[in-house]
This record gives sequence, C-alpha cells and structure tokens, in this order.
Amino acid sequence: MKVGDMVRFKNLHSSWGEIGIIITIKFGDLGVGHMSMLTKAPHMCSIPWHNRDTYISEVISESR
Repeated sequence: MKVGDMVRFKNLHSSWGEIGIIITIKFGDLGVGHMSMLTKAPHMCSIPWHNRDTYISEVISESR
C-alpha cells in the first residue's frame, strides 16, 4: 500500500464508508506509523500502520 491507492475498508464504523484513498503514510522516530485517508467522513481518518490488515481488506486501484 502506498499514497494514492484506493482501498476497501473492513471492521470500521459505517461513517467512514466502504472505500478511501490513502493521502499520507508517516512513521515516527520509534518506527510506529499511521496512514491518513480521505473518506466520506467529514474529518481526517487514520489507522495505525501495524493494524492496516485489520482495517483494509484490499487495494482497489493502485497509484502510479
């Protein structure tokens, strides 16, 4: 998964919708990271990088 990919969600609140676009992936000094996504929710949504397989079921469309 990388910035610009369109992904399908699972195990998330319905307010996020079914799909989203990854807009940032950031890692801190300790190696802990998170992904921020553009969704139908009215606010920025993010998930921990190490839990991405828990909340993202598939990449629908890969960015270039």
